[in-house]
Amino acid sequence: MRLCGRTSAPHYTAPVPTQLKAGDRVVAQVGRLLSEVDRLAEDLTEEILGGEHAYAESTLLGRDRLRAAVRDNLATLFTALQGRPTTLDAPRAAGRMKAEQGIPLAALLHAYRLAGRFIWDRLLSGAVDEESTAQLLHMASDIWVAVDEYSSAADDAYRAAVEERSRRDAAARGTMLTTLLDGRAGTSASAWEIARVLELDRQGPFLVVCAEVHDRTEPPTAVRARLRAAGIASEWIEHIGAWVGLLSLPNDQAIAGAVEQLSAIDLSRVGVSRAFTSPVDAPAAWRQAQLAVQCLPYGTHGTHLYGSAPVSLLAAASPDTAQEVARAVLGPVLALPPRERDTLLGTLHAWFTAGGSTTQAADRMHCHRNTVLYRLNRVTELTGRPTTDARSSAELYIALEAVRLTGKPQTFGVPPS
Repeated sequence: MRLCGRTSAPHYTAPVPTQLKAGDRVVAQVGRLLSEVDRLAEDLTEEILGGEHAYAESTLLGRDRLRAAVRDNLATLFTALQGRPTTLDAPRAAGRMKAEQGIPLAALLHAYRLAGRFIWDRLLSGAVDEESTAQLLHMASDIWVAVDEYSSAADDAYRAAVEERSRRDAAARGTMLTTLLDGRAGTSASAWEIARVLELDRQGPFLVVCAEVHDRTEPPTAVRARLRAAGIASEWIEHIGAWVGLLSLPNDQAIAGAVEQLSAIDLSRVGVSRAFTSPVDAPAAWRQAQLAVQCLPYGTHGTHLYGSAPVSLLAAASPDTAQEVARAVLGPVLALPPRERDTLLGTLHAWFTAGGSTTQAADRMHCHRNTVLYRLNRVTELTGRPTTDARSSAELYIALEAVRLTGKPQTFGVPPS
């Protein structure tokens, strides 16, 4: 007999209630109560409504429905107390109904405690002689265990119903967000209505976020909670190995805070769209967020705001063309043995990052300034594009970004000096 243990509600199948070994006097008493179950159900309904505000204040659960549930549970409990086999259908149905009507779980369990005391009081008042009283006292523990078993079944059914409703609600919210993102919302009015239902209809701007998923990624519920704590509302769906979120900000000043919050979460590569003011623009923003992800090298971590690196955006928007440019400009360098190739590419990257300063690039590379100059001259020799020429330098930078974003090769660290 299970007293207080809980099994995962959606998969839990409650056991058949334990049959009690009742004395003949108790069986007779219970039989009389069972014959008066309609009147007793009315009395217990009054006690529940008077003792539990959640039932009294519920506008969905009418008095007749509550009385019918009380009657079914009383009849089942009386049958069990007679020592006859019963099922847990009545408490399960009660648990599901209370969940559907929004009655708190604590109120449901309190109602079963009231029912247990109600039954015990009626049995005790009906014990007219010493033998009846003795039999009843001998069964006292088993009677309360039976009440607990039925309340546990109601508890499990309640939790299962809540979880199922949560899954349905989450699926419905996901469908609505998908409708916004893929443009099926149609009119601006429809888009705003979806945003209202998703509780994203604030006065501030929106952002669309695309985040790659990996093994350590926090679940959307945790990300949503983090953002909510920062005053940012959001809704998320999973889409082909990534999470896509629609963020609603309280004001324009919150954009930087949103990017900061996303950067603090372990989400691999994260792309953030430009801010927009109407949910009807969500499809274009989703495309922006996807491109923003591609502006970060594969296998890295970070948060990238769409449009903050125009050259990277060009390479991300047309990866095939970017690779053609890389081969056309840096082909001879890419054909070198890996060690030499990575050394030259790493030096070129450090030089661009340093704004064309060979001294700063040397500091970054942990080598002498003349070594940087030698490697740059080697790049010029191989490509025919001197870094001192503005046009050639621009071509080298674009090609280098194309190589960096395609991940071939991936190593742009500090090569050996």
